[in-house]
Amino acid sequence: MAEPRDSAPATRRPHRWPARPRRRGRTWRPVLAVTLVVAALTAGWPLIAATLGDRQRLAAGQTLRLGPDDEVAVLRVAGHGWGLSKSASNPDSDYTLSRDGVGLAARYVPLAGTSDPGALWEGLAKVQSVADSGSRLGPARPLPGVPGALGRTGTLTGGDRTGSATLWLAPGRGYAVEIIVQAGPGAAPGAVADATAMAHGLTFAQGTP
Repeated sequence: MAEPRDSAPATRRPHRWPARPRRRGRTWRPVLAVTLVVAALTAGWPLIAATLGDRQRLAAGQTLRLGPDDEVAVLRVAGHGWGLSKSASNPDSDYTLSRDGVGLAARYVPLAGTSDPGALWEGLAKVQSVADSGSRLGPARPLPGVPGALGRTGTLTGGDRTGSATLWLAPGRGYAVEIIVQAGPGAAPGAVADATAMAHGLTFAQGTP
């Protein structure tokens, strides 16, 4: 009679990596965060808003606050159809909006010491060139209309995207607001006009608007 073969379990070696799949699960969030940041800097704000899929509709005339309560910057939504990306926005510090192929990103930038719009514009140009070597920031021109505040705007192009960058220095000179508008191919002209109006129409108020 033939001798019975050894059972299969006796010849198998136990696995040593039961926790490996769980580690992968924990690391997807920072990887996604890095990917979204790169997408925002290189492919434009409309793409990141579409990727996140968490669009919150905004009403025409709705206000978004940036900066401290004692000297708050107020961004007022122009036109209908704008959506706010909740995952790409942080209330009171930065907002990412999109509509009909147009993206608008507004960011609060705290300042240490005194700054002037010219120096801030040069800094913005350097940041844009590092973030996207194909982008080009044009010369700044002044924006009137906000008492005490200093505004500058200029064209911003990169790849198949066109748009503008707008920089506001708050009246108290304690912070600045940077607003980037980008439009992809086929973007609605009305959305571009409304985004530009929002960027140029930023106001500053004491306390809650």
